[in-house]
Amino acid sequence: MAAPKTSPLATAPKIGLGWLVRLRWMAVFGQLAITALAVVALQVSLPLLTVLALIALTAASNLVVARWLERHEPSSRASMAVLVLDIATLTGLLLAAGGPSNPFSVFYLVHVALAALLLDSWRTWLLAALSSLAFGSLFLLPSHAIDAHARHMQHMASPLHLQGMWFAYTLAAGFVAHFVSRVANALRARERELLELQASVARTERLASLSTLAAGAAHELGTPLATIALVAKELEYRLERSDASSVSDARLIRQEVERCRDILLQMAGRAGEGTGEMPGTVAVRHVEQRLSEALGAMRAQVRFDSRDTERELLVPERLLVQVLTSLVKNAADAHAEVGCTEPIRVVSRIEERRAAFEILDRGVGISEQVRARIGEPFFTTKPPGQGLGLGVFLAREFAEKLGGELELCARPDGVGTVVRLTLPRDVVHEGSA
Repeated sequence: MAAPKTSPLATAPKIGLGWLVRLRWMAVFGQLAITALAVVALQVSLPLLTVLALIALTAASNLVVARWLERHEPSSRASMAVLVLDIATLTGLLLAAGGPSNPFSVFYLVHVALAALLLDSWRTWLLAALSSLAFGSLFLLPSHAIDAHARHMQHMASPLHLQGMWFAYTLAAGFVAHFVSRVANALRARERELLELQASVARTERLASLSTLAAGAAHELGTPLATIALVAKELEYRLERSDASSVSDARLIRQEVERCRDILLQMAGRAGEGTGEMPGTVAVRHVEQRLSEALGAMRAQVRFDSRDTERELLVPERLLVQVLTSLVKNAADAHAEVGCTEPIRVVSRIEERRAAFEILDRGVGISEQVRARIGEPFFTTKPPGQGLGLGVFLAREFAEKLGGELELCARPDGVGTVVRLTLPRDVVHEGSA
């Protein structure tokens, strides 16, 4: 049987329900064929109207589900509802054709197996229990007797055999529900791991592209900046003798050019060797000191709040400071957006095996829609020209490569954002474990 054509963006519930629709059409045709064989060839007496009505119910419901599936995105509840309906119709068919002595009662197991493949564990067990109750109801509800099946009731002159069949079915359903659902869950977990690995590879490729871009920009802009610096220095020298009032402007140009060259050198360094920086032992106090120096004039807007300043961790110090600097600058932009003058809090917490750095601001916060996308490269909520959307992306990459994580959430009082960077205290041993 050829695999059904599905969209590459189809979700697991949509694929599962699509296959279930196909299996139900097969069940309808199979039931019609068996009914025709029993009535015409074997001359079995059946309540034909009841049997055909139940088969028609399955066909009609399948047609409705197929049409609904074309326009909607299903959930696990839809597959669950279809399987419950199928158990009910199978019970009706069995009652119309011999009750518990009908050998086709084994098809209850098919529904349990399908549930284990398509549904989560608790729904699978619920459906297994429901099918067991449905099977048990065949012993209590009035059914249409068929001679060929009725003779089976005389096995060892006791109905205990059929009751044993029900007990055996219940055990078999439990085994199927347990083992098939375990296998299905393992496959789903493997699928999630593969998707996460693909996403990680994609992020790594983006990061490599950014590194290449940074190295290329540093190389291409280095020569013109060197020329501007040389001309500005010559202009400064000449103005000192002719126009002293313009000397400060020429000196400012040269200073800004030197600053641009320093930035490009840092970019080139990050692109070429930043991700390969060797971890070193550093105290929290030293990290805060380096962060304060990197912030420059912005340090007046920051308040460090830590009781663990003398505790040490083993991390790539320069990269950690760069990441924290970028996150603090984002918090400063959030304060500027709302005109907040309250200091940005930087809180460090060092536990036995983990280290956490929190940046707390009083900005507008982030919505659920933004939180779902934040961390994507080049996604930013800042006005054009004020950010590229790379700070959080690079910070998250840094954390994940070291075995940590980056979280963004609302502050407990609902005003502002908490950015929490968590790392292993020893990234050499714990981060690679």
